[in-house]
Amino acid sequence: MSKIKIGYVIQRFHPFKGGAEQNMYALAYRMGKQDHDVTVITTNVKFRNEKLPYHETYNGMKIVRNWSLNKQLYAGFYPGLLTYLLQNQFDVIHASGIGFAWREFCLIIKKIFSRGKTKFIVTPHGPFMAVNYDTGLRSIAKKSYTAILRLFIPWLYDVVIAVNPKQIEWMTKEYGINPEKIFIVPNGIDTNYIAENIYEHSNEEKTVITYMNRHEWYKGIHNVVEAVKNIRDNKLTEKRFEFWIMGRAGNYTPKLTEMVEEYNLKDYVKFVFSPSDEERDRIFYEESQINILPSNWEATGITLIEAMAKGNVIITTYQNEVAEIIIKEGENGYIYNYTDIDKLTEILVNLINDYELRQKIREKNLEEAKNFTWEAIFPEYLTLVENIIRK
Repeated sequence: MSKIKIGYVIQRFHPFKGGAEQNMYALAYRMGKQDHDVTVITTNVKFRNEKLPYHETYNGMKIVRNWSLNKQLYAGFYPGLLTYLLQNQFDVIHASGIGFAWREFCLIIKKIFSRGKTKFIVTPHGPFMAVNYDTGLRSIAKKSYTAILRLFIPWLYDVVIAVNPKQIEWMTKEYGINPEKIFIVPNGIDTNYIAENIYEHSNEEKTVITYMNRHEWYKGIHNVVEAVKNIRDNKLTEKRFEFWIMGRAGNYTPKLTEMVEEYNLKDYVKFVFSPSDEERDRIFYEESQINILPSNWEATGITLIEAMAKGNVIITTYQNEVAEIIIKEGENGYIYNYTDIDKLTEILVNLINDYELRQKIREKNLEEAKNFTWEAIFPEYLTLVENIIRK
């Protein structure tokens, strides 16, 4: 097929490392490797304090960063997006996430003016305000804008991508999307990211448990801190262990540091803020033996697969939509219900105390990780893009 001009619209992009950002990066990068014309349209919100150019070419992708009035996600306002979309023609625009009012307004205007020449794809990753709020302003906002989204989401997008089969249910129920428009393209990792062997740790060494993601309350990090306190207070193990909270500091970081101080857990809990790719990979491989994603909701949690690929036992909640897809209970990891701190404590104590079990699962996960590679997934995505252009 001739060269495709494709634009990816996402609120945060490189050097951000979240699941949605990595998903879009993987697809955009591989489209560029296929010699297609790839532009990522994002904002100038910074990951750390780095100086981000407004325009750059990175690994074959043109990145355009529009000035943003604020750092909000759903309420973000970056006025240059509309002008850029109207001034540039694309065969396909692929958006990340739903519920971003300004961005969706821009896409609606673009669709009207493109008169069918541009096809529109979205990967929602999750519903608008994915974590359920039963009361308060957040609940009102979620219900109100979800009702509005139902009015235009089925019309705006020609294709909707689910990253796991469970998502089809809420896509059709909450937003009225025609199931014939929904295609499954799961998250993945590079094959060369998978370690050849596990990093050897002796039975006498401390067991490092890691979390790698944003510091937000719904991520459930506080539940792991409570489990660590349970283990310490009740003397459930004589083995040495630590819980490393990795990732970008966020609104919930002060609460976490306060908990560690209040519970006197400085010898058990360590913070690693905004690790580089190299530092993250080294920790996953050389230090971490157990990786946990304790969220109230996840579409995948790509860090679980990355940790698996470096030889970690993985733990997540049933509220992670792919928990039962990537985890075979007791064989390569464990699943528990969000906030069930007693069950989480039991799982962690079992793994910390049983060296042979940890080793067995860690080795198995190097093989399991091969089932979740972009090399296997990307051809399906490329075919999907080519097919909607032909329609």
